Amino acid sequence: LLRSFSYVCYMTKKLVFLFYYIATSCFHLLPSPFSYLGWSVYWILQGCVCTGVWVIAHECGHHAFSDYQWVDDTVGLILHSTLLVPYFSWKYSHRRHHSNTGSLERDEVFVPKPKSKLSWFTKYLNNPPGRVMTLVITLTLGWPLYLAFNVSGRPYDRFACHYDPHGPIYNDRERLQIYISDVCVIATSYILYRVALAQGLVWLTCVYGVPLLIVNGFLVLITYLQHTITSEF
Repeated sequence: LLRSFSYVCYMTKKLVFLFYYIATSCFHLLPSPFSYLGWSVYWILQGCVCTGVWVIAHECGHHAFSDYQWVDDTVGLILHSTLLVPYFSWKYSHRRHHSNTGSLERDEVFVPKPKSKLSWFTKYLNNPPGRVMTLVITLTLGWPLYLAFNVSGRPYDRFACHYDPHGPIYNDRERLQIYISDVCVIATSYILYRVALAQGLVWLTCVYGVPLLIVNGFLVLITYLQHTITSEF
């Protein structure tokens, strides 16, 4: 338990806040070309570190953080909520993904579609520019689209959403915790709203928004690579 918390403290206190302090205290003192370079480096480093924070919360969802479920859920809920992830919502759908990996009917994410069910516009994207555009959209919007609209997820007989406690993804025993996840995400969103009012939207985007975008991109990329099989002919 102490070792697990040491990782959390190291990732958050020593790295996240260190990079934040350097960016907000020093970059405005640099001449324009170097300040732009500094922000670019900050976005990459902070995005990488916050991806590590995301992974720690992921391990909490697998009950791999400690020997106590309530500790895992508390830590995971806090960490994922700071990254606008509904912890319990994703925990349960992700657990079912591990139980049904590779199933065309029951897997929860990156479910391959039969050729007969591909969208009409797919053939127009089967070229280098189309693939680049698809990749960019997937890396930037793929994660929020999956959470909000179940894009690339398991097909259900009605609308599925990770924020809907009464959606088809969850059973009756899980619905209360989905509400808790939603409340925490809303609370984080409200805090970000107040910060934007106080500091400005541009400041919030630079400090929080771009690193979060990089976290989402890393998450989708890692997951995509784990679910992609290359064949040699």
